[in-house]
Amino acid sequence: MRPGQTKFIPDDRIMLGEPTHVCLVVRNVERTAELYSSLLGFGPFLIRVVEIPPDRASVRGEPVAQVLKFGYARRGPVMFEIVETVAGRTIYREFLEQHGEGIHHIGFRGNGLLDAELARWQGLGVAPLQVNRRDDPRYGFAYLDTQARFGCIIEVVCDPSLGWWESVTLAKDLGGPLGKL
Repeated sequence: MRPGQTKFIPDDRIMLGEPTHVCLVVRNVERTAELYSSLLGFGPFLIRVVEIPPDRASVRGEPVAQVLKFGYARRGPVMFEIVETVAGRTIYREFLEQHGEGIHHIGFRGNGLLDAELARWQGLGVAPLQVNRRDDPRYGFAYLDTQARFGCIIEVVCDPSLGWWESVTLAKDLGGPLGKL
């Protein structure tokens, strides 16, 4: 292309919905939330611990039990997520061991049910690194092996309309009614 030219990529090639969040892997969610809050004015942070049994979580196709601690804060239109592995094998822990704390992934809304979304990506040769399912296993989130292709891990979040994640990401004020658990 020459300077000043514009090019469009056809809509039928778009694999992702709207971006939902940026996530950092950290060693301590509460300490990081306090730091970002006091120094950068982020917050308030909604913090929750999630226990995921091995029938709802896998890393590279192997079932795993996990306990994760998440922190969420909104900064303008962007949801900021921080995550700590409390127990179990996760790609977050692998990242922390290899790179230290830092940006881990960009989350996007998936375009359907979780298994259909994973099949679309696998059709392109992109495997999931980690899959976490909701109580209703048709929904959940998956981290795709996209680092080499795109320079970052992409997460697809497949949830029903106004499910927990969507209610938090849409909330303008995490202390308001949509941000409550």
